[in-house]
Amino acid sequence: MKKISETIGDKINLKSDQKQKFYDVLKKKISRYLKRKQLLKDDEHKKLEKSFLTKSRKNFAIANLIFKISEQDDMKKLLNLTSDFEMYDWVIIISYYAMYTSALSALAKLGFKSKSHAATISILEYHYLQKENKHVVNVLEQEDIHKLIKAYTLSEHLITKLIQTKTKRETAQYDATPSITKEMAKTSLSDTEEFIVKIEEILT
Repeated sequence: MKKISETIGDKINLKSDQKQKFYDVLKKKISRYLKRKQLLKDDEHKKLEKSFLTKSRKNFAIANLIFKISEQDDMKKLLNLTSDFEMYDWVIIISYYAMYTSALSALAKLGFKSKSHAATISILEYHYLQKENKHVVNVLEQEDIHKLIKAYTLSEHLITKLIQTKTKRETAQYDATPSITKEMAKTSLSDTEEFIVKIEEILT
């Protein structure tokens, strides 16, 4: 994941000739992903566009619901949950999947189906990223790509933490997580909403 982040960061201040080289590299990456079957290209995949977008919105609704339950005592009582119940970590994880599923809908529009986060990022950058000197509306910007990368990194970290907690019983370490993830969960929900809306605009 580090290499992907570095690539995005490096690209921001590239000159025109360097940007062209960047896109040439992206094209080669996409070719490799296709050969490795991490990317599949078939017009049949275009049928998945709407279903991916619908699933994205459902995931986002679930993430919002879990956040509200974690915040509101009356909802906890209604669901017979303890007063200290919270699942901010899962709000972040589900938010990422909502964001990623919307990205898959953008790929489906082009006839692609991805089995790799890195491959998905490459397609988004190559086909949807705003290119210099082109006045095109409804395209992705560097900030949008960065949000998806950040969400992926955070989600992977929390999933690893959950696994460690279950297998190693690191309860003391994990108990400190909620106070950190509450604000992160808010940011995740905000980033996800903005990303999904941007994808919906692109696909309209």
